[in-house]
Amino acid sequence: MAIEPAAPPATAPRPGGRCRHRAAPIREGELRPTDVVGAFFVCGLVFLAAAAVAAIVQALAPWPWGRWLALHLAFVGGVSPLVLGASQFFVGAFLATDPPPRRLVRAQLATWVLGAIGLAVAVPEGVGAGVWIAVGLLLASLALWGAAIATMWRRSLRRSPWGAAWYASGALFLGLGVIAGSLLAHNVPWTHGGLLGAHMSLNLAGWFGGSIVGTLHTFFPSLTQTRLRHPRLQGLAFVAWNGGVAALAVGYAWTVDPLAVGGWLALCVGTLALLVNVVASLRDAPRPLSLPARLVGAAQPFLLAALVVATVAALDRGPSGALVGATRDTVGTLLVAGWIGLTVLGSLLHLLAVVVRVRGGYKARMPDPRPRLDGIVAALAMLAVAALALAQEGGPGALHTPAKWLLVAVYVVLAAQVARLAGRVLLNARPSI
Repeated sequence: MAIEPAAPPATAPRPGGRCRHRAAPIREGELRPTDVVGAFFVCGLVFLAAAAVAAIVQALAPWPWGRWLALHLAFVGGVSPLVLGASQFFVGAFLATDPPPRRLVRAQLATWVLGAIGLAVAVPEGVGAGVWIAVGLLLASLALWGAAIATMWRRSLRRSPWGAAWYASGALFLGLGVIAGSLLAHNVPWTHGGLLGAHMSLNLAGWFGGSIVGTLHTFFPSLTQTRLRHPRLQGLAFVAWNGGVAALAVGYAWTVDPLAVGGWLALCVGTLALLVNVVASLRDAPRPLSLPARLVGAAQPFLLAALVVATVAALDRGPSGALVGATRDTVGTLLVAGWIGLTVLGSLLHLLAVVVRVRGGYKARMPDPRPRLDGIVAALAMLAVAALALAQEGGPGALHTPAKWLLVAVYVVLAAQVARLAGRVLLNARPSI
């Protein structure tokens, strides 16, 4: 069995939520866990860089598909490989088993990259056959991912129910979301309700949201060097979150308004169950906190804020009110720039440092906390997101421009740190699949 050498926390669970590495030699030619996560992360970062370029081009010379392309490259091409790689990394740690076979990892990465690029070309060009081929590649990659998870599960002697449940449900939602998206791309008539709302619910809440919420139950205690204080709340979070996603998708797709509103409320319940454990970990954590821990902790209140805004709008104006106008912009800022963005950046800073630490040998070190500077960066990020969301929701309009540029500045600083670590991974750690 291929085992990584010892490294900082956040890769294999201890009872109650902490993580530790196992120490044993790796046989020549075998994949390491850091090979998998490193390869997927580097791929995702390339797509995120392309998304940034597309967004800049769209800002300078707008074109009809520019915004869609930037979002597609960011979420399908960028964040999704991060989730695919991290999920296999964490599942292997939860189950204390080897990474998936090399051929499965290569096939996953190849089919996902080809599918993401295919959609980026076929949708703007209106190539219907190309869209279906790209969708087929993405679904094939998800099937290969499922086979990889099943392989790790079968050969492990340890059973961790939550180790794969969150990711499996998220992958199921993503598969349905990809199908809904392909119907939208082909302008297939859908007279039952709002297919776009269902597509967004399945992809954003089901895939990205479920994967992040599930991972945080183990990952955040590891980041803060604590343990999951209330493990039973994870069951409540799982049922409420996934039930909420299903209710939202069905409610929007078939115009069942009470079901959609119930979906928003259920997501709020699942988020509260998560936040109880997040707050407990922050309270119990030894000081000083690392920058990744500060960023991930700072991101979580934005999830609840976004869901509360959407729920209030759904109750006041109907479920469609949460997805249009100023409310859509506010919810998008809180979810994407606040919750997903800061959680992903914080996680990348930590996990890429882990890859460098493990692959660089025992002379490599994790970055030391810088309490004052790290606290300022996290506080500015929170201030920028909150001020921008407030301006979009009807607050002082004068806040919009300075908040936007402050947010851009913070993201540039954090992205530069991520790029530096990614460069060290490529130059020194050299993940290989």
